[in-house]
Amino acid sequence: MAATIIFDLGGVLVHLNWDKVCTPLTELSVQSYDEVLKEVQNGPIVQSSMVGQLSSQEFHQALCTKIQVEIEFDPFIDIWNSLLSEDQAMSSFVLELASSHRLILASNTDAIHIEYCRRRFNVLGRFNRLFLSNEMGLIKPDPAYFQHVLDELHTPPADCIFIDDRSENVLSARELGINSLVFESIDRLKSDLSKIT
Repeated sequence: MAATIIFDLGGVLVHLNWDKVCTPLTELSVQSYDEVLKEVQNGPIVQSSMVGQLSSQEFHQALCTKIQVEIEFDPFIDIWNSLLSEDQAMSSFVLELASSHRLILASNTDAIHIEYCRRRFNVLGRFNRLFLSNEMGLIKPDPAYFQHVLDELHTPPADCIFIDDRSENVLSARELGINSLVFESIDRLKSDLSKIT
């Protein structure tokens, strides 16, 4: 197996529950659940936050204005972070891998979520490097994102395995020669990894 394993965060190491974000925000908005979901899941304001163009306060103000919600900063942060919960089985698996591999985190994230994850999920402490979109100014699946990671690691792409739950990110990484897997379940991941030599 390759010496370096690059993990995505949301949807791989931690669970994502969009309902926990959308339901309370929809209750405060005149917009529908689907309209709120479209904005909070992958809308342009969220994208801007994930490439570091908005501070946490600016993100709160811009998103709430867009979805027509009036809520103070602190309760908004609590709702925004309720998206994330730890996958204990994956955390245990990462601990196993850490003994024999260099572990790298490569995530599209914002300042609010990554601060929460660092505070709440000890598994992040097992990673040798963290490549975060909001700090890099780059976002997956942009090939420049993956090229930046490879350049910083000084590692040939063939010596890396990349794991992500989004197929477009996996395909982009593969274009650069990185062994890449779409994450579906921990059992499938273990099986897929066992086949890579």
